[in-house]
Parts: sequence; structure tokens; C-alpha cells
Amino acid sequence: MEITEVRINLNKGGKVKAFAQIVIDGSFLVGDIRVLEGKEGLVYVAMPSRRLRNGSFRDIAHPLNTEIRRRLDEVIIEEYERTVTERGSLADSASSRSQQIASRLLGEKYWTEEESEED
Repeated sequence: MEITEVRINLNKGGKVKAFAQIVIDGSFLVGDIRVLEGKEGLVYVAMPSRRLRNGSFRDIAHPLNTEIRRRLDEVIIEEYERTVTERGSLADSASSRSQQIASRLLGEKYWTEEESEED
């Protein structure tokens, strides 16, 4: 079994940090995998599940052995961290760019001249 693709969709806020989909052997997709934040900020993977009438949850799809479970966790968390880093750096660069523009505009001579004309 080979995990040929991992897709991560980041979630805004809450314990669910992201939703993941994996493609196995290029032919079978498993979706609704959640990346959750646990205690002390650690993230972990929760397989797709549904709520039962008694309020408990039951996995819909899950690995049958520990080796596959570890591999799934590693691949999903690695892709999650890469996505967070990539999007974080994009947000940082956009924020940095807007700060540069604002500081340039606020430092421009005509801003200070307008203030002095009003006095």
C-alpha cells in the first residue's frame, strides 16, 4: 500500500486544525480525516468517524495494524506542518509587504505637509 497523495485543508480556530484526504495507490480516496490539537499543543490524527445514538463515535475507516497507522500519522502530520509553514510564510510575507507600504506612505513628505497646513 502506498499513500500517493495527501491533501490538507486548514481549519480556522478550534480543536480541529485541519481536514485531510489521502489517496492510496492512486486509486482510493479516504477523506474526512481530522488533524486535532491535543494537550500541550500537540497535534494528532483522527480517522473519519460518525456519532452513534449513544453519543460515542465509531471509525468509518481505519488502518488494521500499527505499522500502517504510524505511516498514515507521519505522512499526514508532515504534510500538515508543511502546509502550515507554507501558508504562514505567505501570510507573513503579505503582512510584511503591507507594513512596508504603510511605513513608506506614512513616512512620505506630503503626509507631514498636509498636517502642517491644517495647523
